[in-house]
Amino acid sequence: MEGITKKLQNTVLILFLICLSIQPIFAQNAPQIASTQSGESERALAKIMVVPYNKQSEDVRTVLEENPHIRTAVSMVKEAFDQRGWSTVDFVANLRAAQANSAFTSDRQSNFKSDLLTTSGADFYVQVDVQITESGSLTNTVLNVTAYETHTGASFSNKTGTAKFATKDYDKLIQKAFAGIQEEFLNTLMVKTDEIREIGRACMVEFNLSEETEIDFDTATKDNEYLNELIEDWIATNAYKGRANLSGVLENKMLYDEVRIPLFDQETGRPYNLNRFASSVIRYLRSKGVQASRNIHGQKLYITIKSME
Repeated sequence: MEGITKKLQNTVLILFLICLSIQPIFAQNAPQIASTQSGESERALAKIMVVPYNKQSEDVRTVLEENPHIRTAVSMVKEAFDQRGWSTVDFVANLRAAQANSAFTSDRQSNFKSDLLTTSGADFYVQVDVQITESGSLTNTVLNVTAYETHTGASFSNKTGTAKFATKDYDKLIQKAFAGIQEEFLNTLMVKTDEIREIGRACMVEFNLSEETEIDFDTATKDNEYLNELIEDWIATNAYKGRANLSGVLENKMLYDEVRIPLFDQETGRPYNLNRFASSVIRYLRSKGVQASRNIHGQKLYITIKSME
């Protein structure tokens, strides 16, 4: 009997050691949690703002103040991006800051949301709408999320989630509706941000002449180059992968409706932004005897040319 017991103990010990030895193998092959998957944190450098849906006749501030369900939905969607390491811009915080600083005058009330989006620096914005209806003991929740590219306004992902249960816990219903579409929706945005990594972030660049200057875009520089050609050649060389579209040249303005810049500095690997691009433009112009200044609103860059040697 004692011999049998000892054999059993030895068998258990051997099985235990085998389990310990194979555990690292299974751990290596186990799927990673989505928020830590390779490359996602890099993709997440593209900025996202989550905003509430409002009708054209509605003030977005009123929608937020009077509809607690939309506030919950906006917060929930934003939190989903935050948990996966994405860079989000807080719409509600920006809205409150703008109100506190009287950033928008009465004639801009109807454009409150678009103004915030323009100045936010967000590459994408996700618009959230939620509808809750009750029928007897059942509560039906419909959550709609739509992603747009901020610069172009183009929609590229739309998902609708639903939840119908015998409960008045609206937050849980919204959570349930979002859970059904969350992964597919976020993965679609991953594909879009991969596209941005490939072709660059879309920006608008506008060159203006100062009202005090006596030059125009056909004025020759000290190197005998026309100002408009100087700018056009530099943009063509420095836009990411040469992606830029010159949409018009007027007497006092040159407009690029789209210039692509990289998410990362090509030399240092550090995050790259429109301010860095502006510094390069101004530095180059000054090397050619052209004095200029910058003004940046979100993904829009305004270069004002003041004088020329």
